[in-house]
Amino acid sequence: MEIVEKIKTGPKQIYTPQMFYNTMHISHLGYRNNNQGLTVACDWLHLLRDNRGVVHNPWTDTPITVVEVGCGNGKLCDFLRSLGFDVTGTDIFDNKTVYDRSWYRFKKHDLTKTPYPFKDGEFDYCLSFDVLEHLKEEYIAPALREMARISRNGIIVKVSCTGQAPLHLSVRSPGWWLEQLTENCPNFSWQLLRNFERIAKRDGPMMKIQNTFSDDRPVPEGHVQ
Repeated sequence: MEIVEKIKTGPKQIYTPQMFYNTMHISHLGYRNNNQGLTVACDWLHLLRDNRGVVHNPWTDTPITVVEVGCGNGKLCDFLRSLGFDVTGTDIFDNKTVYDRSWYRFKKHDLTKTPYPFKDGEFDYCLSFDVLEHLKEEYIAPALREMARISRNGIIVKVSCTGQAPLHLSVRSPGWWLEQLTENCPNFSWQLLRNFERIAKRDGPMMKIQNTFSDDRPVPEGHVQ
């Protein structure tokens, strides 16, 4: 995390988001190798269903369209593509020497800039994992409104409620994040899937907002819904 310490302790210098994340993705192994969406896939993957409310069958069904906002290293996009989903990723960082994005569609985009480069309702689902807390607070509402605009069936979001600048610029409570969802995505209902802050990790919450179906399966013992 040398770049983080340099920003904290060094002389004042303007680091644009593009400069910062270019450095992180090139030099930081965590950014290169880890993927938060894959880490918690067992909590949300079953929610990607077609208009009938049926879990996707890649062998017979028309592919479900998915966009990952802030796709980072693209490992989740690759995984979903291998399952037969029609996948698009968007991120501020794009370096073909670092990441091979050839297996899914990719659009480079700064998430603080609206509108996002997609049509209204272009995707069945919009996914975002540990991304929104990296935006300044004034960009959260516009980002959520854009995610609601481009998705038809649902949005799945995971945010971290801990950390500090310069990595995490919006460190707020789970309740605050839920309020942002309900206020900025008024055509969607929402449910809290997992609040890791109240289980073992100091991390959470993970939220899904939807407008077509509800997942009523019992929560595993020891988890909080």
